Amino acid sequence: MSKDLKTNENDKTVQENERFLTLLSFFLNYEEHAVTLSSLNELTSDGDLPEDEAFCYLLAAYLGLDAGREDRKFFTDYFLPSVKKLAVSDYYSDIYFKLVKFDGKKVGHSTLTTMTCPACTPFVRDDFLFEKDGRVIPQIGFFTEDYNYPAVLTDGREWMTLLPNEINSQIKYIKAAHGKVLTYGLGLGYYVLHAAIKEDVSSITVVDMDENVITLFKENILPYFPKTARDKITIVCADAYKYAEGLKSGDYDYIYADIWHDCGDGKDMYLKFKELEKYCETAEYGYWIEDSIKYYL
Repeated sequence: MSKDLKTNENDKTVQENERFLTLLSFFLNYEEHAVTLSSLNELTSDGDLPEDEAFCYLLAAYLGLDAGREDRKFFTDYFLPSVKKLAVSDYYSDIYFKLVKFDGKKVGHSTLTTMTCPACTPFVRDDFLFEKDGRVIPQIGFFTEDYNYPAVLTDGREWMTLLPNEINSQIKYIKAAHGKVLTYGLGLGYYVLHAAIKEDVSSITVVDMDENVITLFKENILPYFPKTARDKITIVCADAYKYAEGLKSGDYDYIYADIWHDCGDGKDMYLKFKELEKYCETAEYGYWIEDSIKYYL
């Protein structure tokens, strides 16, 4: 293949990546309820079309694409590997769901409650996939039944939630945790619980600068954790960057940062944390949605 032809193909792939990301962003932000369970059931009623693929056809049609003809390759290259039907039961079987109860209790301006993601509502389910041919595939999921998930509302607005992306995107960082663990960002304590119950994790220190988050967690979530897990957990109220500057080699074996909302606000924080690795060079590091963040750098 000539250099010019290869360059043209690379440029086209970049354009197609951006095209797909733009279409998905529009749909997720403004038209997330456009695909309905009834329309999905109608398309799959004869049993010949898998629900994942049927959802892709409905999504593409709503976005104005001709998936059967002129947009067929784009549809096959991007939509089909992106969208996946998930099972609600897989999440409800998670130990966090089994242990922690969000029963409407109020803590100051915050309420611990349960929210619902309606059937057929698409959502980001994990980090980007990077294919060898240069395609960048956002991973999208949906359920065919309602998904009820823990959430904290502040003054009636969603503040912290446990949607599938918050679970799926933590898996590899939970697996990587070992020895003395340090994590920046407390949230609902999902990562903390799963790291603390691992036998090869001896301790987990959590750094968060929000006193309200810490109080809410200590009083209403931590008591549900097994005692063996609670005994490993230390919570420090501090600025993550300043705390990192006070570290030295050997303090921790694994350090994980999860204090950003998405790639948009995560880019600068990620780069700053990378610079701070020098203070504890012996540790292994993990950064939430790192692959997706790198795409935007």
